[in-house]
Amino acid sequence: MKGGILAFVVFAVPFVALAQPLNSCGAPIPVTVSLASELVSTVPSASIGFYAEVQNTSAEIISDASLAVEVVQKDTGTTIDRFVVPDSVTVFPNGISKKGFVWKVPLGTDSGVYTLMATLVPKGGSRAEAFAQVYPTASRDISISGGATVPAQIRSLTVNGSVYTPDTVARVAEVGSVSAVAAASNQIQGPYKGAITWRLYAPDATLFDEPLDSREVQVQLHPERSADIPYNLPTLALGSYYIEGELGDGDSASYFDILLAREDGAFAWTKCIPTSPGSGSSNTVIVFSIIAALIAIGAVWEFFKHRA
Repeated sequence: MKGGILAFVVFAVPFVALAQPLNSCGAPIPVTVSLASELVSTVPSASIGFYAEVQNTSAEIISDASLAVEVVQKDTGTTIDRFVVPDSVTVFPNGISKKGFVWKVPLGTDSGVYTLMATLVPKGGSRAEAFAQVYPTASRDISISGGATVPAQIRSLTVNGSVYTPDTVARVAEVGSVSAVAAASNQIQGPYKGAITWRLYAPDATLFDEPLDSREVQVQLHPERSADIPYNLPTLALGSYYIEGELGDGDSASYFDILLAREDGAFAWTKCIPTSPGSGSSNTVIVFSIIAALIAIGAVWEFFKHRA
């Protein structure tokens, strides 16, 4: 009897714990996404065809969803491109939908490995969550050869003088001015001439909403030099904002995002941002499952020891 109870505890507790996420991120979208490509390697300015397959695992139709695409340099984590596939996605109950699209590699892309991520964004889903890959996402690695060194990229961000870490929320005072600064660095021995475009959105702005404010600032950098490009937010009434920035010269681009909040609790979904493969909340849950199992085993052991 004792052995049977102990066996039940050992095997049952981890499964019970695994069924309970540590941080509830709401009901997941009932789909799985996979991604295939015509090629796995190419060169700058070439076009590659991709095919996203979306499987609806629910009994409800999914309509007017979108595919948000982001391309990240694997070594540096720099986002070099992002766009929304023009046609919407509809998937019938328990059905599959395939959507093809083309990525044209920017002319100024450096050689290396890049990860293209396609995220299925539900109708009305937020722009900030889409490009943080909070929604179901599939990825594909592409190798680029024959590229040249990207002339300039964003090296760091600050908000009101404090360093900003991507995918976090910058908490600012409830009153007062807010200034974001992007540090642009020219990596080549020639001059750089481009521009930074700042776009300010409401926190829940969709992929198709217009920004509340948009400003373009010309950027000229001497060889191997850096410069700080500030953006002073206009006086607006919202408690939180999503900033999207783009540094580009027509041949290459570098994207960045900033989440701003004047109040606690804004952008609660940041706890749902996926981490690197094989890590994240699932591993954390497993650890807690093991701990729970050990505690339960100890409790049962003590119970029977005192009865003996």
